[in-house]
Amino acid sequence: MAELPHDVGDTLTESPEAARSGLARNALGLWDGLVLGFASAAPGVSIAGVLGGLALASGYGALLALLLGFLPLVCIAFGFFHLNRWRADVGISYSWVGRILSPPVGAFVGILIIIAFVVSNSFAIIPAATNFLTVFSASAATNKTLVTVFGTVFLLAITALVVSGIRLAARFQWVITALEMTTLTIFAFLALFHGLHAHSLGVKGAATPTFSWFSFHSAGGSNGLIAGLLISVFWYSGWETSVVVNEETRRSRVNPGLAGIGSLIGVLAVSLILSVMFFAAVSPQSMGNNAGWLSALGLQLAGRPWGYFLTLAIMLGYLGGIETTIITFGNVGYSMGRDGVIWRSFGKVNDKNEMPWLAIIVLTVPCYLMFLFQVWNGGTLASILGYLSSSLGLMFVVYYALTGVASAWMLRLVARKSVWTALTGVLLPLVGAGVLVWIGVKSWAGDAQDVRTTFIVAIALSLVAVLVSRFVGKSDFYRQRVTEPVAGGDLAALAEA
Repeated sequence: MAELPHDVGDTLTESPEAARSGLARNALGLWDGLVLGFASAAPGVSIAGVLGGLALASGYGALLALLLGFLPLVCIAFGFFHLNRWRADVGISYSWVGRILSPPVGAFVGILIIIAFVVSNSFAIIPAATNFLTVFSASAATNKTLVTVFGTVFLLAITALVVSGIRLAARFQWVITALEMTTLTIFAFLALFHGLHAHSLGVKGAATPTFSWFSFHSAGGSNGLIAGLLISVFWYSGWETSVVVNEETRRSRVNPGLAGIGSLIGVLAVSLILSVMFFAAVSPQSMGNNAGWLSALGLQLAGRPWGYFLTLAIMLGYLGGIETTIITFGNVGYSMGRDGVIWRSFGKVNDKNEMPWLAIIVLTVPCYLMFLFQVWNGGTLASILGYLSSSLGLMFVVYYALTGVASAWMLRLVARKSVWTALTGVLLPLVGAGVLVWIGVKSWAGDAQDVRTTFIVAIALSLVAVLVSRFVGKSDFYRQRVTEPVAGGDLAALAEA
């Protein structure tokens, strides 16, 4: 990609809303954004909580599903890169889709993003608490009162941390991500060693890694692969947190998009390498039938108390995911409030910490209520994570696909001026959107009723919220005229991206 001269970036017209942003300007660097996106996608958490469901759907072919599921998302990530160059707005797809395709559709996407991240955050609280309590006793981890207490403490602490400022939140994320990944890597090598020496060590369920695990046959045919692909969309979701902090990042038009692509590549590499290592010691069936298989493996490999370090690493991954998810729905809510699409008070920031404190706190409330409901009225953790990963996968399919279409529609204007822009700004996002829609449609037929119900409720809530916003709130956002989103110097700058 050609390096952008400084004067080219200056020709891009920034929105008045973004220009008067009260968020912490230039607080983050490229690597901060990359770590936040990586932690939000949370490959360690996905291995602990989602790999079992993926393995049940696709067997060892879960690896192929992860590899193929990455491809449409990296195509969409390139769309994010170009859209962010046009408009660095923490509302990301809400703002882009609304200003390029249709304001109501953009508002729908924004509400859907908030719902998806709020729901996924609510379910992360439970395993964060149970993994912590497991270190003390197995009975404590199943005690609903203790899970409620520690889950509440974790959520309050992380929320307070985020409200305290994006710089502090980023530093915290650096520390816990380093601890989590170091511990996971050590235990992954132990798992690989046990798998390769299974016969002499008497390890049951072990297997020698082979390239056949990446074959279509290992995935259980087309049905197993399609089911696995939808789960893989949820697996990678969250990488866009790298972009959602664009107004707080140095070189806000370039670094966030690069960080998003980089975090996706990092998640792919870590997910595949660690999953292969753990598959060497644990069979897909064992993973799928035991929600706590990774913690149990840690004790099997290292015994007590050392095996609990893996359990604590999983807990750190969930806490990191909770933090980055709060940042995401808080910033999107802030952007929508700033535009008057939802409660305008969401568009206010704390003068000292420069964070959208009200949007963060208010949107954390339904997250907490859903957490309580699942603790006291929900099913088993395994079943919850199973249908949640699929239903959220469908939500992300919708919003990623619309973002890809928005990128292609806007960049079509400069496609003839730059082969790079035509490829990464038009063709790849459009292909990525098409593939994601295909995955969603194909998987719908095989989805359980709980998956469909959760998805339909999310879509219905988003539509109702848009109608209320459109006809009650009367925001100027809906009255803007959707015309060609870039012109003149902006076209030239985007063509050189």
